[in-house]
Amino acid sequence: MTTLPEAGAVRIVAANAAAQAAGVDPGLSLTDARAILPSLKVVEADAAADRACLDGMLAWARRYTPWIAIEGVDERGGAGLWLDVTGCAHLFGDERALIEDFEVRLNRFGFISRFGVADTPGAAWAAAHCMASQGDPAIVPSREERVHLAHLPMAALRLSAQNLETLKRLGVSTISDLLALPRAPLTRRFGSEVCLRLDQLTGRVDEPLSPEAERLPYVARVNFAEPIGRTEDVEAALLDLLQSLCTRLEKDRKGIRRLAFEVFRVDNTADRINIGTAKAVRRPEHLFRLFREKLDRLDAGFGIEFLMLTVTATDTMESEQDGIQSLGCSDVSNVANPGRDLTLLVDRLESRLGAGRVVRPHKRESHIPERAVGLIPALGLKTQEALAGYAREAALLHGDIGSLRPGSRPIQLLPKPEPVNPMPVEPNTPLVRAVPLPGFSWRRRMYCLAAAEGPERIAGTWWRGALPPDRSGEEHSYFTLCEDGGAIREYWRVESETGARFWLFYMPYPLQRDHTSHEQRWFLHGLFA
Repeated sequence: MTTLPEAGAVRIVAANAAAQAAGVDPGLSLTDARAILPSLKVVEADAAADRACLDGMLAWARRYTPWIAIEGVDERGGAGLWLDVTGCAHLFGDERALIEDFEVRLNRFGFISRFGVADTPGAAWAAAHCMASQGDPAIVPSREERVHLAHLPMAALRLSAQNLETLKRLGVSTISDLLALPRAPLTRRFGSEVCLRLDQLTGRVDEPLSPEAERLPYVARVNFAEPIGRTEDVEAALLDLLQSLCTRLEKDRKGIRRLAFEVFRVDNTADRINIGTAKAVRRPEHLFRLFREKLDRLDAGFGIEFLMLTVTATDTMESEQDGIQSLGCSDVSNVANPGRDLTLLVDRLESRLGAGRVVRPHKRESHIPERAVGLIPALGLKTQEALAGYAREAALLHGDIGSLRPGSRPIQLLPKPEPVNPMPVEPNTPLVRAVPLPGFSWRRRMYCLAAAEGPERIAGTWWRGALPPDRSGEEHSYFTLCEDGGAIREYWRVESETGARFWLFYMPYPLQRDHTSHEQRWFLHGLFA
């Protein structure tokens, strides 16, 4: 339930169904409402948020008709939209089918709605507010407003509170009572409001709606006196359109994120090219290069009649200023602003490879090797942060800083640890150097080890309960334990006699793989250079 201060008192603006069932209706003072329902929970109404919600709903409701306006919040706590569906209802079947589709969608959003349909806005408002209920729209037959609305209370006429109170004291409670009174005394007593609302209800006086102007995106277009077909002409016109758009965006301190280029031919066919940028851009030359890579596939057909550019997504972008070192010297501009060139490079790569195809590794907060690194968009952070983070994260991945020794992590991790078969150790055969096993076979090839370093124990996420309670006696599948990183591993950096270096780990506790009798404890996880 929401409230607003009004005339020195706090009044109820909106109440839910439970409160209204208990007798608390919009318009009551908060004191009276608490006397009726002491357990009432109240929050202050947010007019700005209500208006923003209506604005969003208005843009969404254009799927039904382009002629739409906001009614606003009334004294009863309701808010609504005016929709002129003349000539649109048949697209959904009929008026009732349109309402059903509208109501189903609103219910999914969590809104309670009531609908009224009539020939006039006044009759539609009265039907929606005084006749309809949730799930039961009120549809007034054409030119029968007097018959179907005569029994409604005076509140259906949208009169002021003062006039409603005066009519109530005079014993006029329904529209039929008002229709029976002569008009001249009504005008002398109440002014023009009562008769005007009555005429608007019945259609004697037109009530034009003022639809909210649709906020069109940034659009630029050019029409040609004669159809064009040369690629050079299209490129020249495109560059002019881009410069025009970027000038407008600069005034609004915005940059382009998504842009559509549409080509309309004389044979009533059209073609469309879309581009996107990793960061907000306002440089016509860069946007032109992104389009130019796709213009080769454009077919002029019998001639191009006009071109249109539409900005479909923007971001706030302040004016850029080059560093003082770059003034008058183009050679050092890259040093003055390296993030700009990186953004342009990523945009060109994504234009060729596809959106989201340019990524970079990013260190995660995990000590488990396969989870320590993930892929994020190349410019997922701010450009300067991304530039500063490249060298730092590369060093972290290879153990160059922090608690890890340089070179303690392999350059390449396998997508999944692969089991290896250790060579059997001959009895009484001493190893030349301290190695955990004489050799192993992997991918049908045998490797004899010459040196090793380790072990380095890496425990799993024991706090998730991934390890068995008794680790000494039970046998578990390695892949089951690794689902939550629960397996304990002892890593070794080993080198074969041929110079190949591997990252092996050993499972110190017995486990059973794939529920067979074969016990597998050695796995290959990575390769060094």
